[in-house]
Amino acid sequence: MLEIGADSDSDGSTGARRLGARRISAAAGALVLALITLASTAHAASSDGANTVLTGNLPEEAAEFASEPAAPTGRTLTMHVAMALRSRAELDRLLEDQQNPASPDYHRWLTSAEFSARFGPGDSDIAKVTDWLKRQGFKVTSVNARARDVAFTGTVAKAQNAFRVRIAATADGALYASLNEPSVPAALAGLIDSIHGLDNLLRSAPARRLISTDAGSSSPDAHLNGFGNAFGPGDMATFYDSTPLLNQQIDGHGTCIAIAEDSNLDRSGADAFNAHFGLPAFNAGNFQTVLADGTDPGVTSDGIEAMVDVNYSHAAAPGAKIVVYVGDPNNSNSGSGLLDAILLAVNDDECGAISISFSFCGAPHKFYKQLGSMFAQGAALGQSIFVSTGDEGAAGLVLSKAQHACVTARKATVNELAGAPQVTAIGGTQFTPNFDGNGNDVGSVAESAWNDASGATGGGRSKVFKKPQFQAGLFPKDKKRDLPDISLGASPLSPGFFFGDPATEFQLVGGTSIGAPYWAGISQLIAQSTGDRVGNINTRLYQLGAMANPGVTGIRDVTSGSNSFGNVAGFNAGPGFDKATGWGTVDIGLFVPAYIGR
Repeated sequence: MLEIGADSDSDGSTGARRLGARRISAAAGALVLALITLASTAHAASSDGANTVLTGNLPEEAAEFASEPAAPTGRTLTMHVAMALRSRAELDRLLEDQQNPASPDYHRWLTSAEFSARFGPGDSDIAKVTDWLKRQGFKVTSVNARARDVAFTGTVAKAQNAFRVRIAATADGALYASLNEPSVPAALAGLIDSIHGLDNLLRSAPARRLISTDAGSSSPDAHLNGFGNAFGPGDMATFYDSTPLLNQQIDGHGTCIAIAEDSNLDRSGADAFNAHFGLPAFNAGNFQTVLADGTDPGVTSDGIEAMVDVNYSHAAAPGAKIVVYVGDPNNSNSGSGLLDAILLAVNDDECGAISISFSFCGAPHKFYKQLGSMFAQGAALGQSIFVSTGDEGAAGLVLSKAQHACVTARKATVNELAGAPQVTAIGGTQFTPNFDGNGNDVGSVAESAWNDASGATGGGRSKVFKKPQFQAGLFPKDKKRDLPDISLGASPLSPGFFFGDPATEFQLVGGTSIGAPYWAGISQLIAQSTGDRVGNINTRLYQLGAMANPGVTGIRDVTSGSNSFGNVAGFNAGPGFDKATGWGTVDIGLFVPAYIGR
């Protein structure tokens, strides 16, 4: 029989305390049971009122724990309440007006303090939540009003009793999950966006594909392990036509790009990359690392992702400052170092662009809704946020209970981190470039949706977010947010992309993580050109895409290929917008002036 707390029934509802081993008569037992139940119900009603179930807080993977034993009731959990935004309808109107040139609020970005005052939770709302948590026996460890986060700890028994849930764990205790949605007093339900920590299933995975290393080769422009020539920053500038802007010193000078990571990077490799490809050297004025959790995880297996993001954001906007926000998975406030880095990048408001080249798995819908609220905050502050759609095509990622990691899904799934309407979702393409005799790219060729032996561009339909206004009329039957919005080269084979220190070790990389930092850089070319932050680029991007005039808009349509992957049927690229490459790719030299030429 499953014990789930000091005074809870097996279905998670409040009931009588178990009477122990002492035997009493059936009649007396019934009487005692009735009295205790009556008293317990009266106490709950008088102190907290009726309860409301908070839907959307249960990961799909939690269903796999139904046959697992109960989690030890004395185990301590670290949990978080994400406070809801106030006046969400007003915020949505503001976000539209900030991108409408006819509105007096056009590009009138808020400060963090202004946003918190207008849309953040009030002190009294936070006090109501923290007071209730304390009455349930939890220890409130921190309150961050700006991040709308209340952190608290308590045992499994207290969590089950307070939130009326059952928590099960694997036999080794490594993973645990609630089996039902949490409940809170109805008076608090509207104040709470989501609850985290009733499971520990959240995982993340970088959107990159490492293909080959060839130590000791003499030139990064030479033939590489049978794969042919790969792309460096100069090739990108030629192929995507940013050279005319760079020659005019439109290079992102005076702007800033934030990059969210859960690993530090090999700084010597980044310096070697800059030196080899003629990019500005990093110094205290144009490069900074911020430790989101106060500790440095060092260079982990995700250090490759950090390197790629730094290399290609710098390649796109070599004059922009780069701030790398590094969360520590082993000392995380939220349970995810990457999440800590993302939240701090938004809240710091240091940079006008944010690049995220990761997917999450094992997360409930409300987790993504909470991040959507954070990204809405970033947009109101003028931030342009770019997220890779992932490298598993239409399959996407899910949590493997056996491997404790994100793995390719068996049914259509999208990277919901990229699905938030205030994010620009970046897909991937592949192509066979034209190189001259010296191994340099000599101009653009037609691209197709990335889909090769290494992976495929993510894309499809969100399960979490409704179709935003800027997508009105596109695939009207699905009623949901479609992605990607736009794409960029991604295949590590066709053509492949150098990163790190090419002078000592050839390394080819690809994935949609090339596109997110590069597009973040493109947004800062726009910002420098206008002397203003850009904010969410989607409204203007879709206006230009719908014009179907690449010679004017700089949006190159991609009309071939698909993102079917892993036995999951995907979507074909075709004329106009599609769920494989969005609107296609870009001619930067045309796109930047078209974007600002309203």
